[in-house]
Amino acid sequence: MRTLNDIGEPYGEKIRFLVVGAWNTLFSIGVLWLMDRYIPYDATSVVQKELVLLGAWALGVTQNFFTFKLLVFRTRGHWLREYVRMYVVYVAAFAVQSAITLTVSQVFGASLFWANLPAVAVVTVLSYVGHKYFTFGRPEGAFDGGTV
Repeated sequence: MRTLNDIGEPYGEKIRFLVVGAWNTLFSIGVLWLMDRYIPYDATSVVQKELVLLGAWALGVTQNFFTFKLLVFRTRGHWLREYVRMYVVYVAAFAVQSAITLTVSQVFGASLFWANLPAVAVVTVLSYVGHKYFTFGRPEGAFDGGTV
């Protein structure tokens, strides 16, 4: 029986990234939708909106870490280092996501949920490159199973 890890070899990593990324995106959008719906905030306050986005982001990043590590890049060990590196990659992505989301929200009067959707494509590309070469990347000369 084929598993998610076997799909599409030799392009497996990219296909797995897209499939798992789609799930991660749905999960993160769902978390944001729930928080936008059930956490009261002043719709005119950029600071309060940013706090809602930050909470949803932190939950999404943690969930993304486990799915990317275990299903996409399939690295062993280095849990804490990779988790911290994932946050480094996502800080840049979050800044871009926030700028897009807040701009769309302000200009069009959209809720955070709807205003966040245009940022998804940009964040997807940024996160793949960052995770491939930084979060889960190995330095030249590193061998599988060794410590770096």
